[in-house]
Amino acid sequence: MKILVTGALGYIGTQFIYNMRNTQHHIVGFDNSQEAIDQRLAGALQYNKNFSFKKQDLLDDLSEYKDVDMIVHLAAEVGYVACDDNPGQCMKTNVDGVKKIAELNRPTIFLSTGSVYGKLDQPCVETLDCNPATLYAKSKLQGEEMIKDITDWTILRPATAYGLSFKMRHDLLIHTLCRDAVKSGFIQLYQPKAQRTFYHVNDLANTICYIVDNFKQFNGGTFNLGAENLNITKEDIVKEIQKHIELKLEIVEDEDRDKRDYYVDYSKQNQFFKVESQLDIAGIIKYYQGY
Repeated sequence: MKILVTGALGYIGTQFIYNMRNTQHHIVGFDNSQEAIDQRLAGALQYNKNFSFKKQDLLDDLSEYKDVDMIVHLAAEVGYVACDDNPGQCMKTNVDGVKKIAELNRPTIFLSTGSVYGKLDQPCVETLDCNPATLYAKSKLQGEEMIKDITDWTILRPATAYGLSFKMRHDLLIHTLCRDAVKSGFIQLYQPKAQRTFYHVNDLANTICYIVDNFKQFNGGTFNLGAENLNITKEDIVKEIQKHIELKLEIVEDEDRDKRDYYVDYSKQNQFFKVESQLDIAGIIKYYQGY
């Protein structure tokens, strides 16, 4: 099978390509980041011999991909901070770019985000009306609606990814807390009781691999992706960090702009597979100790 992967050299993309290294699928990927190409392309080509790459933007002419067997759409302007800082780019990538993918009308796995739920006072299940609170979440929800115009599609709403990958993201909550603990021995924490949900990037990549190979089971559905036992509070994360490093903690008055404080229901995903994953803090701390 020939699979197009957009955002191929990103945080999730590089892990996905690596995890697909022993399959027979031919992966064609593109990314528009020269930095990503300089830092990660050579490695990606080395560890997956069935991977080919082209520097390209979502808004370019994509007609050369009209005959691929499947699209895994990962390219996005990610996170509410980046989108607020550059709203025009957010809309170009997360809305106009998705429109370009939809126009190809190929079976598509679309990576959305759990942030589309916004602030809800009940467990987040896929049938609820979403209440997105940020431009990022709103743009991803618009993308979901465009993807539904494709003949064959599945929409994935993953928990917040974390963990070491070939690209390191320092802006993820768990990573930020670990970095602060290592560099200063001090964490300022707001909304300590706020509940969030997390998913290791390797588990997420493996999940996408599974859906690629079992697409018919997921076709036409929207799925939360994550581990039930990683519905945890910010305070829980700090307690786990304290098992590995001494730190001072200060609780401050503040609130997350995207209002995330919710429990995500993974019962729909669990009909097909269930992930039991422990919070992997030690490797992240070790990374920042050597950073």
